Amino acid sequence: MSEGKEEGHFNGKWAVVTVHPSLPSKTEQVARARAWGVTESMLGRDDISALILDDVSKVKRTTNWMAKLEARAAFIDAMRLLRPEGDTVFFATPLCVGFSAKLAEQTARGLWEAGMKVYVHSVRDNGAALYVDGDDLTEFLEMVQLAANAAYQRRFRARSE
Repeated sequence: MSEGKEEGHFNGKWAVVTVHPSLPSKTEQVARARAWGVTESMLGRDDISALILDDVSKVKRTTNWMAKLEARAAFIDAMRLLRPEGDTVFFATPLCVGFSAKLAEQTARGLWEAGMKVYVHSVRDNGAALYVDGDDLTEFLEMVQLAANAAYQRRFRARSE
């Protein structure tokens, strides 16, 4: 047990992990989420962890990522109903929040509507950021778009070689 946590007590920390070639590996994202305090657990054969996982590694470019990120969309919908005020959702990098500024904003606002905060582990200068409802996302969305463009360029160059 860690600092004042009772056995079985949920700490309000969730993680959304997305598997895609443009993102850190699943192992790296999960390790960072664990270090931040997200717990994974099983009840018999059922995963009851606070880790939400989507594997979109085979999905080509799309304009509707949320439809491909089924676990994320279901999680946001469920949280809008449950309203876990004050809980926080972990993302390893800005690009993990969204492959585009549009998806990142849709994700953040969906979580805010549920009363949740958005924690991004790795932002500019290897820092971290916690975004809460009402924050101006302009700079963050610019970071996402720059990262998305860089990832696209890396993939394009790799195909050209």
